[in-house]
Formats: sequence, structure tokens, C-alpha cells
Amino acid sequence: MNIQLLLIAVSALLGVTAFYLFNWRIFACIILYYCYLHYRCRQPHRLIQLFVILLFFVVAAISNTAHKTSLTGNEQYFKIQFSDIPDFNGNLLSAQVKISNGENLQLRYKISAESELLRLKSIIKPGVSCRIQASLTHPEPNRNENGFNYMEFLASQNISWILLPSKIDTGSCAEIGKSLLLSIKLYRMAGIQYIDNHFPDASKGFVSALIFGDRRGINEEDIAAYQRLGLVHLLAISGLHIAALTGFVYYLGIRFGITKENMKLALLIVLPVYGVLAGGSSSVLRSVYMAMGYFALSFFRIKLSALGSICAIFLLLLLINPLHLFNVGFQLSFAVVFSLAMSKDLLKRCKNRLIEMLLISVVCQLGAVPILLFHFYEISVLGILLNIIFVPLYSYLLLPLSILSFFASFSFHKLAALLVVILDKVFTVCNKFALAAENIPFAYLTFGKPSFALLVCLSAALIYFFTVWDAFSYRKSWRPMLAAGILLLAQYHFNVLNPYGEIVFIDVGQGDSILIKLPFGKGNYLIDTGGQISFHQEKWKKRRTSFDTGEDIVVPLLKSKGIRQLDKLILTHPDADHAAGAAGIIKGLKVKQIMIGEGSAGEFIDKGLLQANLVKNIPVVFVKRGNSWKSGESAFYVLNPYNKASDTNESSIVLLVKAGSLNWLFTGDAGIETEEELIAAFPQLKTDVIKAGHHGSKTSSSEEFIDTISPRAAVISAGKKNRYGHPHKEVLDRLRSEGTVILRTDMNGEIKYRFTDRRSGTFSTVLP
Repeated sequence: MNIQLLLIAVSALLGVTAFYLFNWRIFACIILYYCYLHYRCRQPHRLIQLFVILLFFVVAAISNTAHKTSLTGNEQYFKIQFSDIPDFNGNLLSAQVKISNGENLQLRYKISAESELLRLKSIIKPGVSCRIQASLTHPEPNRNENGFNYMEFLASQNISWILLPSKIDTGSCAEIGKSLLLSIKLYRMAGIQYIDNHFPDASKGFVSALIFGDRRGINEEDIAAYQRLGLVHLLAISGLHIAALTGFVYYLGIRFGITKENMKLALLIVLPVYGVLAGGSSSVLRSVYMAMGYFALSFFRIKLSALGSICAIFLLLLLINPLHLFNVGFQLSFAVVFSLAMSKDLLKRCKNRLIEMLLISVVCQLGAVPILLFHFYEISVLGILLNIIFVPLYSYLLLPLSILSFFASFSFHKLAALLVVILDKVFTVCNKFALAAENIPFAYLTFGKPSFALLVCLSAALIYFFTVWDAFSYRKSWRPMLAAGILLLAQYHFNVLNPYGEIVFIDVGQGDSILIKLPFGKGNYLIDTGGQISFHQEKWKKRRTSFDTGEDIVVPLLKSKGIRQLDKLILTHPDADHAAGAAGIIKGLKVKQIMIGEGSAGEFIDKGLLQANLVKNIPVVFVKRGNSWKSGESAFYVLNPYNKASDTNESSIVLLVKAGSLNWLFTGDAGIETEEELIAAFPQLKTDVIKAGHHGSKTSSSEEFIDTISPRAAVISAGKKNRYGHPHKEVLDRLRSEGTVILRTDMNGEIKYRFTDRRSGTFSTVLP
């Protein structure tokens, strides 16, 4: 019976996926799935599963049609209603709004003055309607391989457009009446603001997360540490929180003399309200619906297995909104509870509480492995043990204390003050412990993003493992576990086994960052890190999280490729758009050596681009013309710097690389002066591909230089609609006149060349 229920869930998943992501891989999965059904199931069961696939395919099609945009993008005047809590992040206002035709839009508005911020905060809330003049723009897709796809993220919420107001006139705003749903959202907003105003900085974000499901107040370093250690689920309201709260309220009601039936009825009414108060995320909806189903069925003395309940809620949520399937929280939530439900008999047999907690932690981690690898490329090893400590700590101490201190603060001020001090101390200790634990060697392992085939095989092996493990079929369970282990081992060492190398021009906006990954793991080199010039900002303008090119773009990309260390971090010169991301790179990856141009160390230090506390254990090598190295079939030659120049651009490291049967010239921001010197020193210099100097500026890529080196292709790394107008028209015309193929990160996103040691490779771009 359990297998049949599980198969229905798999059929629904395939039906939704087939509509939104249909390709040959999905078609192959459906064929393989049918072959499995033909082998394991009788014809009536096979027909049921095929019907479920078709049903959810049709449901997805209907939902997609119902939410198609009717806007053209030329509209300018809108009447909007704020449908959820607005997010004021420094000088940026973000919110989901609904327009008069019922379509949802994502509003983004840059606030111009502190007085305007205060005025907007006092007026904008759920249910408020305003008339505005604004422009529409499409959300950006990912510009780098495996990068965050904002377009898909908004599409999963049925949003097709970003609304950019020129100004929000609060005089045109008014409340349009309160529904029950809006009233609950207003209470949630008031609760979050109350915690923000009355709780200490170290704990207020955690209290908001535990009570209202709002994590915006948590420090970004703490979030990152919890995520890497596999503890971030504690900061999201889930089944554990709902079970603890409903159990406590139910027990309290019984103690006060309320009958069981009345308490169940009360909880059936209260749970949906709390679901909205807690933010209505996928994990919250799953937990609330499961609890409601349990209480509703108990009235009729109907018992449904845990797996049956989970499958029913899974199908219900997909029927309501098929796009739930593409929400990471939804995927992780159901993967974990499916794994626990499949293991419940085994867990029941466990007599030792500590061993039971360890088994639960292992089961949860195993169930989440395919999803964690697909989205985050890492698995926490230490998290299995840390969950044994942190889960009881959060469930039985921090969650009750957070709720008690919140309600006590309204009337019992002295008690609330004491509880808040205790909370603050405990949260501080937990966070320091988490930050220290993430630095322990092998606390988490980076595997890279697995291929589709490996992901399917790994998921199938784990599902089969859970089906036989729960029955204590040890003779059968070791086989799928061994298969999963071999697959994970192969993925972990994929780069060592991979005969392909890559040269990747990462789209870091207005800046440079180039990855050279050699075949068979023979070397990983990063030329520049990208970065932004930081300016002093008024306090009210500062965002909660600071954007760092190295940490937020380059490191995730490298980890998605399974890169755990860089053999060389080559910083061509000390400009922010080339080296400001270095700190983020050093924090996120092991760097074996930093390479900078001879004579430029002082400028790197003066500009704060090489922080002493970060590079103290990393050898820093100073290079000049004549330095070289080889790795495998590839060779690297430093052509510049030659003499110290007054202009840091002219001191850029210029690197000639022979890889993938091509000659590559990476020029940093070297200008015409350096180009003339290179021609004089190397009159026979020829190259197949050049990284155009200074982002395609007319101060580089002179006609004489291009004519001398005769590049077949030129790559220009520049930001989309950058303020400098790069690349300049003169440079583009010059390259075209030489018959050079031009590739640009501002138009093509990431540009990748894939090759082997013996053969030339092929170029590809993320954007068409």
C-alpha cells in the first residue's frame, strides 16, 4: 500500500514536470517509470498512475493559462494594491502588488530621501491601494551557469513583470477595506515590527523567524553558517514547530477543562490563521494541512498512515498551485517527511532515545541529499550530529521561550525582560558555536551540481533504500546504499575524472573574472574576481545584506562545478572591479597561492584588497615578464608587467595561455601604452582569442595591436548598460574590420569554452 501511495506522488510530480520542463530527459524518465510500472504493478494500477500523470499535466496547463500575463509592457499608469507585507531594505522598497485585472507584479522602488522612507513606512501595508506611474520590465534570467534565476523564481509565484515606479505619491494611497486575510497579515506585520523594536539585535531576527517565519532580521553570516551546517530548517516554521505548538495548546486546553472534541474544533479554526501569521510558506502549508487533516479525520475515527497523509497533502498542494513543485522549501520539506514516513517502523523499534535522534538526523539528511546537491552543491557532514543538539534546543527551549517572552512583554515587563536576556545569551552562544563549527575541516563537503542522470539514479537508489530499510531487510538495503555511496563518491571526484577543461568568462557586471579549469583536475586558476567600488552611504540607505561579487557570484559558480580550491588566484591589478571580490573568494574557497604583479603589493594593501588577516596563511607570489609555468598540456606565460608604470592599468598582469589547442591573451586593463611595448618586445605575437583590454574601452585594443596579434575571437567583459559606455564603438568597429568574432558578457552573459587536452573545443553562452 505504501508503495502505491508513493507511486501516485511520483506520477503527480512527473505530470507537473512534463508540462513545465518537457524535454528528452523528462520523456526518458516517463518511459523508464512506465517500464517500472509494467514490471511491478498490475494493469489497473498502471492505468491509475498514467491517469494521475495526465491529470496533473492538465492541471498544470490550466494553471499556466489562468496566470498568463495580459500586459504588453507599454503600460504606464497603474492602480496597485499591496497584497503582502512590504519589505523596506535600506533605500529599497520591494513588495508584491496586485493590479486592477488581478495580475500579480513585483514592485521595486528606490527611495530618494529619509523623509520619504518614513512616510512610506507609515502608510504602505497590506490592503493599501495607490495610483502610480511606472514602467514594466521583465525579470532577469540567470546570467551565469547554475546562477540564481530571478525570472524563474518570480514565475513560480505567477509573476511575469517587475514594476518600477518613478514615484509613489502617498496622497493617492488609501485603505480599501479589510478582509479576514488582510487583517491577519496586518497582525503579522505588527508583530514583526514589535519584535524589531523591543528585542535585542542579536535575537530579534531569530524570534521573528520562530514565531512569524520572517528571517530578514538575522545576520547574513549566521544564516550562511546555519545553511552550510544543515541547520537552516530550524529557522523556518515547519512540522516540528506546528506539532510542538498544537500539542502544547491542545494539552493546555484539556488542562483547563475543555473537551477533546472542542479543542480539536478550535485547532481546526486556529491552524489556518496561524498558517497566515507564520508567512504561508510551503513548509508551513504542509504542516498546517497535515495537522488539520489529522484533527478532521479523528472526528470520524478515520486513521490514515503517515505516508498516506503526506501523499494527500502533496497532491492537494500541487492541485492548488502546481508551481509549488519548483519551490526549494517545498522540495526539501516533502523529501524529509517522505523519508521519515518511510522509516517510521524502524524508528519505532528503536529503544534508545539518543540512537533514535541520530537515526532521525541521518534519515532527514539522506532524504534531502539529492535536493541539496542540485540547489546548493554541498552536504553538511557535521550537521548530522549538530541536529541532535540543536533540534531539541530550538524545539523545547528557544521556541517556547520566544513565544513566552513575546506575549509576556505586553503585560509582564519584568518577566519578559528576564526571558529576553536569557534568549539573547542562548542565541548568541548558539550562533558563535555555529560560526566556529563551519570552520571545522570537512564540516561540509562540496560535490558540485550533479548531472541529470546521476541525480535520477541517486534519488532512485535512496528511495529504494528507504523502502527496504524500514522493513529491516539488511540483505537488500546495503545494495542501494552502496550504489548511492558510489554515485556520491564519483560526483565528489568528478573533476579528477573529467577529461574536459573549461575557460569561463564569468559575468560579474562591470568587471573581470575568468576561470581556467584544466582537464582531469590538473589545475584551477581564477584571473580576477570582479567587484564593486564601495561608497559611503547614509545609515538609512544601507541594505541588510551587502552584495559581494566574489562571495555571491563567483564562489557559488565555482562550487557548482565541484571546485573546492584554487591553485592560483591571479589579481591582474589593484582596481576594485578586478580585485574587490578577493576577500569573498578567500573566505569561500581554499586558495593555495595568490599571484600579483611585481611592485603592486603596496597598492593592493592601501586599497584594502588584500586583508592581512585573510592572506596570512596564503603564499603571495610577485610576477613579471619571463615568469611561466606548465600544468598538463597547458602552458602559462607572463608578458607584463615589465617596468613599473605610474598608471595601475598599465601594470596589469598580461597572461598568454596555451590551452585547448588555442592561444589565449588575457590583458587585464592594459592600455595602448602596454600594447605598444608588447608589440615591440614580441613582434611575432599571435593569439586565437583575446580578452579585450579595459572592458572594450577605446584606451585599449589599438588598431596596430589588433592587426599584429590577429585574434580570431575577442571576449569583452562589461556590465549591462554600464555607466562608461563600454565597449566603445571604435573598438567594436576595429575588431569587426579584422574579421574577429566578438563575444560580450553584457549581451551573452557567461561565456564558456569547453575543450580537451588533444582537441580544440567549442564556445557557448548562457544567454542566446
